[in-house]
Amino acid sequence: DAFVVPVTRPLSREAVETVREHAAETGRTPVLLVCTGTGSPLGLSAPGLVRATLAAAIELPSAVVVAAPVTGGNWQPVAPAYADGQLEPPMTGDLAPSVQAVVDEDRPPPARAGVVVFLTGLSGSGKSTIARGLVDRLLERGDRTVTSLDGDVVRHHLSKGLGFGREDRETNIRRIGWVAAEISRHHGVAVCSPIAPFDATRKEARAMAAAAGGGFVLVHVATPLEECERRDRKGLYARARRGEIPDFTGISSPYEEPTDAAVRIDTTGRALDECVVEVLATLTEAGWLAT
Repeated sequence: DAFVVPVTRPLSREAVETVREHAAETGRTPVLLVCTGTGSPLGLSAPGLVRATLAAAIELPSAVVVAAPVTGGNWQPVAPAYADGQLEPPMTGDLAPSVQAVVDEDRPPPARAGVVVFLTGLSGSGKSTIARGLVDRLLERGDRTVTSLDGDVVRHHLSKGLGFGREDRETNIRRIGWVAAEISRHHGVAVCSPIAPFDATRKEARAMAAAAGGGFVLVHVATPLEECERRDRKGLYARARRGEIPDFTGISSPYEEPTDAAVRIDTTGRALDECVVEVLATLTEAGWLAT
């Protein structure tokens, strides 16, 4: 004989006491149904909420902890599979130290949390060069795990076989966004530098990072088209203007300038280190890097 307790956030001391009293009064076993569909209101990851519930359950020796991939508002349909009775305890009050420790580990401060640094700009704008410089500076610091997702390298591996039409470009950015989000889920720093010309897919990448519990810092490398063409040693822009390369961003395919960038950098006439320092300052001011 049991009763279901839906868990959508870490159980407070008051909640645990309420469950314990109800179990003693009814003689029933509490089934702590952890709703892992969308994490919890405190922003924990699904595994974090399960760990926090297991920590709280130590004070409820007879309790059974069950994780269900449902959202907090949709637990009722699955509850009868575990028990007939239900109890929704108050979630107010403080957390036991053991539970708080789990929450703190799962929700580290920004300087230890995962973040995606997403550089976007035209071909030849300098975004890959800034990204490499940024990765080097972060590795020199030694306090963060850093992964580089360079646009050209990704094209040779993760997105090999994709073309440059809009649909394939969006697929490429989604793949980069997903990998970067997974890196942020595990508290790493992902530095990405694709062209990413379309606003909608950049927003998808931002949403993926948020869903994984990571941050997202958009860097618009806003070097003008004329300067990008001047730097073009491979003659890609010239070929695009002659119609030899279809769907070339800035020439025959649009670049949608971001309106939600954390920082905008025009690299014209600027030293690399100056640009990298500007990105580092943005990350530090936002709390993603320790001072």
